[in-house]
Amino acid sequence: MKPAFESYKKILAIDIGQGTQDILLYDTRKNIENCISLILPSPTALYGKIIDNCSEDLHISGSTIGGGIISRAIKDHIKRGYAVFMETEAAASIRDNLDSVRKMGICIGKPKAEFNGKTLHLREVNLSRLKEFFAHFSEDMDVEVVAIAVQDHGTSPEGKSDRVFRFEVIARRLLQNNLPESFAFWAEEIPSFFTRMTSLAKSLKEQFSGKILIMDTVFCALLGCIEDRPEPYIIVNVGNDHTLCAIIKDRRIDAIMEHHTGMLTPEKLRALLIRFASGVVTNQEIYDDWGHGALYINKHCMPVGHIIVTGPHREKMRQTGFPVSFAAPGGNMMLTGPIGLVKACQLKGLSPENFLVQRF
Repeated sequence: MKPAFESYKKILAIDIGQGTQDILLYDTRKNIENCISLILPSPTALYGKIIDNCSEDLHISGSTIGGGIISRAIKDHIKRGYAVFMETEAAASIRDNLDSVRKMGICIGKPKAEFNGKTLHLREVNLSRLKEFFAHFSEDMDVEVVAIAVQDHGTSPEGKSDRVFRFEVIARRLLQNNLPESFAFWAEEIPSFFTRMTSLAKSLKEQFSGKILIMDTVFCALLGCIEDRPEPYIIVNVGNDHTLCAIIKDRRIDAIMEHHTGMLTPEKLRALLIRFASGVVTNQEIYDDWGHGALYINKHCMPVGHIIVTGPHREKMRQTGFPVSFAAPGGNMMLTGPIGLVKACQLKGLSPENFLVQRF
């Protein structure tokens, strides 16, 4: 029998991107280098392959998850002449506006007649499968917290661009609290307009009775990169979809700019960063260029110096010609997000005397 009080705790931290899900089983008894970590295909990439290989009608149920690759796969599936039925919560993976989903040729709801096709149940995280995997290595998944990072634009009001809405939410939160951990939520704190986060928390509660923390991916990566420096410095997260640039001072976000990675050549990114650091990039110009926006909380008018970089397209930053260092907390760039989640758990109050998160 285990003692009622243990002198250690574990966090299961998973950063879910478009291409990969980066997993860390953080154990306070171990050096970070000795904790189990995995880099696996993301759920949307996995389901996209399943749909690509399907040669029958589809009935899709389950949670709201990241939908980029799934959306493309479903469009191709319909073009091949197959019917696709999606239940409401799963259909929100494609778009929150279900009329837009219907216009793609997708039927919302369960098949009405006897269905002889393939049924697919979407789930962002399968804890039973992970537990079984860890057991093969004599590792218990006796975790205190499950912490997950996903990107959720939120359900925008009718007639408002989701790009505008996402950045308005970011700006409003930063003006209230410009610490990156303010974008992490315990399950009961998630704003209702974050449909993907809400659906994920619901799914996790069906699998796990402990504490659940959900965070935006770009901010958990930012938190994983943050260093203790008194002077302002720049962090750039070059993701598959979004590139986030932030000026950090005393662990706080003093300025932020979010664009779409596919719109940024190294030359364009270099020019933008010079102007961003000088305090002259406007929110409107980023939006007009099909990005999300820019916000200055405190302007520093600083020269572009050494930049901390993370993200799967980080090589683009090397090509700008700026001096850069690739973040590698715990010795592994792919753990930037999971370590940001571990830090968020600590900073949001999960740090009693027996749970001291080491410096990374």
